[in-house]
Amino acid sequence: RPSMPMLLGRRLASTAARAAVSGAAAPGVVAAPALGTSAAVFGAANAVGLGISLATQSHLHLDLIGTGVFGVAALMLRGTEARQRLSAGAIALWSTKLAAFLFYRACTGSGRDARLEDTLSTTSGAAGFWAVSFLWGFVVSLPHTLAAGVPLGIRPTQTPLLTGLGLLAFGAGFVLETAADLQKLWFKSEPDNRGKFCDAGVWSLSQHPNYAGNLLVWAGITAVNAPALLSPAGGLGAGVLRLIAGCASPLFMVGLFYAQATGAMANTVELAQARYGSDPRYQQYIRETPLILPSLSGIRRALGKLAGRDKPEL
Repeated sequence: RPSMPMLLGRRLASTAARAAVSGAAAPGVVAAPALGTSAAVFGAANAVGLGISLATQSHLHLDLIGTGVFGVAALMLRGTEARQRLSAGAIALWSTKLAAFLFYRACTGSGRDARLEDTLSTTSGAAGFWAVSFLWGFVVSLPHTLAAGVPLGIRPTQTPLLTGLGLLAFGAGFVLETAADLQKLWFKSEPDNRGKFCDAGVWSLSQHPNYAGNLLVWAGITAVNAPALLSPAGGLGAGVLRLIAGCASPLFMVGLFYAQATGAMANTVELAQARYGSDPRYQQYIRETPLILPSLSGIRRALGKLAGRDKPEL
């Protein structure tokens, strides 16, 4: 059964002739094969992941494949236009960094993800996990994928403000996600912190600052590609549809992350309560700390503490 993004792609494709992703098509023609390329790359990678899961019951490859394939798909659709190549490079950078970190963490830890033990223990569960992984990759990559389908000749060339804002959001999200991952890794590596929950650094601003960083990354990618998505290829209506479909990327991430953070998907909350629920500081932490997006007051307090550290003692 085709997913909603694929149905939308077919609808767009049915109104236009097939054209090369490189932009060789005449103005007004939507280059549809980009959606097929993305689906093929994500489909093949996740099929390999499923095969490894069924054959070995390993967890080591989950993020290496599921996250790493984002960069492969983006580079396959990098095109020749500067903004498209910038988008591909940004996605490849994020994908390589995150996949490498998660693989390193899996290799140096237990090598198992307790949240997925039950899911991956059955054939149907493993198939469902990798189907969701495919959907995640295909939908979240839509801003870049759909922009790659816009012919080169009708792409807007002068949108420095939107491109700059998109890169700023991407950079902020990249730094926040990286800081969250490294700070938690270092916190957990300290013997004195064994059995404690992490509220250090950016984890004092949010219960899931890595999710917040990821959201910023893909909001930035969407903004970078917005001018191409809104271009007149296929008509103004098609441009609006492309932008709406592209915005499915950060919206999908919002739904996914909040489902995970609240325990609606996976048993994240249950595991955290089992580990730290008896600690009054943890109960206070989850009551007072925003779930994903940091509050402005929390950011101000954190900046105030940093500024205070720089003041010399009298």
